[in-house]
Amino acid sequence: MYRLRRSKAPEILLSLLKGPKHVRELQAEVKGSALTVEMRLKELIREGLVREQESKEWPFRRVLELTPEGRRVAAILKLEASAISRPSRRRGEVGEKGKWLLALLYALGGTVEGGVRLQKLLFLLKRELGVNHPYRFLPHLHGPYSEEIPDEVMELEGAGMVKVEREVLEPLLCTLTPEGERVAREFFESLPEEVRRKMEELRRFSGMRLKELLDYVYSRYPEDSRYL
Repeated sequence: MYRLRRSKAPEILLSLLKGPKHVRELQAEVKGSALTVEMRLKELIREGLVREQESKEWPFRRVLELTPEGRRVAAILKLEASAISRPSRRRGEVGEKGKWLLALLYALGGTVEGGVRLQKLLFLLKRELGVNHPYRFLPHLHGPYSEEIPDEVMELEGAGMVKVEREVLEPLLCTLTPEGERVAREFFESLPEEVRRKMEELRRFSGMRLKELLDYVYSRYPEDSRYL
């Protein structure tokens, strides 16, 4: 899947996630040269992420669409990208939701890889382990999703509590700063022993491959999940 790192590959996948497109329509949206877009399309087709069909109506142009695997990859890219927003909280300020997120990071060793993984871990903490934290979830791709989590990550970054490393096709890496670790430890240690133990139990899920984790959540909680 190394070809996903090449120019315009992520843009093509995200564009096709909105719906099938003709080649020229796709090229206009991703703003790449015809040669670059054509090369990326051939590579993505070989990777099994994109397929092409002939339009059933005149002028019978090629129509490009994502395969099921392509939709899965593009959806993960979209969720990762949704975590990128402008930090607004002043340095040092942490609300209740932020403290829960910091405590989760603390219980898992200080780092979580991937915004999607962070979503599923917080969901499992609530549904599987019965810890009543303040995040709310709605059905989404391969499992529940909370719009509040990516916003809170960015707020914590602005407050100097976490360091967030992002690349277009790499998982978001969220790590406690020294100050964030101090706040996280204080909040974590203030929680009941049973809650602390349950948060530490999440390590068995945090060590799963992402696809394994997504499949686990979807199969165990289908009422909280849906495919696009």
